[in-house]
Amino acid sequence: MRYGFLFGAGAEVGYGLPSGGKFALDIFRQDTTESKKEFKAMRDSVDSTTTYASNWLPRDYIGRSISSFGKSVFQNIIKDTVEHKRSHIVQKLNAFDETARKAADKLQKEGIDSKEVMERLLKRRLDNLHMNQSVAFISEFAEGNQLFHNSYFAAFLLIYKNKGIMDIQDRPEFRKIILSILQLQIGALSEELTRKINDGIFQKKDDDIDVFDDLGEIIQLNYSASGIIGMEYLMEMREPDKKTDSGKILYLAQTIMEDIYASVLDYKSLIDSNWHYLYSPSSDWAKFCKISIFLLTVRSYILSSAAQADLTKSDGYYNLLKKAIDDGKFEVSAIATTNYNTFIQKIVGQQVAYLNGSTEMWYDPYLNRIGEKSSLNAAESHLLVPLMFTQSGTKPMTSIDMSVQYVDTFRMWQQSDAVVVAGFGFGTDDEHINGILRTLIDVDGKRLIVVRLFDGKTEEEEAGLIGDKLKVSRTKNIKVILVDASGTQIGTRIKWTESLLNIK
Repeated sequence: MRYGFLFGAGAEVGYGLPSGGKFALDIFRQDTTESKKEFKAMRDSVDSTTTYASNWLPRDYIGRSISSFGKSVFQNIIKDTVEHKRSHIVQKLNAFDETARKAADKLQKEGIDSKEVMERLLKRRLDNLHMNQSVAFISEFAEGNQLFHNSYFAAFLLIYKNKGIMDIQDRPEFRKIILSILQLQIGALSEELTRKINDGIFQKKDDDIDVFDDLGEIIQLNYSASGIIGMEYLMEMREPDKKTDSGKILYLAQTIMEDIYASVLDYKSLIDSNWHYLYSPSSDWAKFCKISIFLLTVRSYILSSAAQADLTKSDGYYNLLKKAIDDGKFEVSAIATTNYNTFIQKIVGQQVAYLNGSTEMWYDPYLNRIGEKSSLNAAESHLLVPLMFTQSGTKPMTSIDMSVQYVDTFRMWQQSDAVVVAGFGFGTDDEHINGILRTLIDVDGKRLIVVRLFDGKTEEEEAGLIGDKLKVSRTKNIKVILVDASGTQIGTRIKWTESLLNIK
């Protein structure tokens, strides 16, 4: 059998790397000092007598100040998050106890029994705590009322209500966390209501009278009050005293809040709205610097995370694939990844296509060229940026190097018996890859085998959801292998690399 492979972010979580949301939070916590130094070094290496410096860069680029993104971008991030993930936010907060229990389990491993602390201080069992009879949103926001039925959130409200439980230094922070959670829920509910109203202001109207079409959005949401307080708090929060009851409760609240924000945060708009400034440094120098330094910071963070990854994990997705290849279980046509780390190539020992760019792939906006840093600057030094957000920057997709990589991967997948996907979400931002998979399934009749971490759904249910995301007609061509954290197929004792051979 001959297989093609595609790996997404989920394939690297097992190596100790952060998930997408945690990644986003950590990026904004990074110190940009070193990235600024790196940018200045590139700027200083540019020959000021070249046409590039004369026509592409501003006249006094050497002496101009440089800056990075600050807190002002938080509002745009929250706006994008609330706009595009409003349903997910409501669902996440309505299932507050699920997030809280995971956080409590994490603290338990650190020797902190947060549940015992709260039950002792409140003199009540947590599962006997609910606030839905005491607190409720207006009828228009009724969908979010499930939040108050959650025991952990009820405990938080009662702990805050009892002014003697939290220490004086912890109480203001605890209040901020509760406020941020409520703001995020209200923001998501308000966004949904606002859209319904703006989309249907008129119960009846004459479609031939175009003046109605020019009314636009009458009602707009105040995004600055929809979660920015929480975002700012997560960027600057201090570590509480975990020896005190108050500190243990605050630590639990911080952990829950971080998980909530990490699961819903969407910063794609930051890239989308600033990428084009890479092509106008002479007129938009400050914004050119900010997006460049941001990308340098992202690269630095990814490299730092990869350096701490445990690449020897025998049950890691890449290690299992390597073993299967070495054992001659099957042939490989092409391996592709949407991740930015390059250690996949070191582990599997084969060429890998980096469909979203990588830490070692650089982009020259001036020439619209992609390659290694040394090769791009071999003839003449230019200001380069790491290429790690291909799906957000449309122009890099037109680079011949990237086009060839996509076409070559597609052609090799066409020559496979099936394409195996692991850790990939098939999200709307991945349409440039979803389109390839859709063509392989519907046009070429190829099978898509998806390795999925078991979360309670059956293989058939997962296949149906994936088919819906990919918008394919041949859903029978999608097969799912459900696995546990060790890569073992559920209900068996074999790894997913062996399960592939059982799918006919």
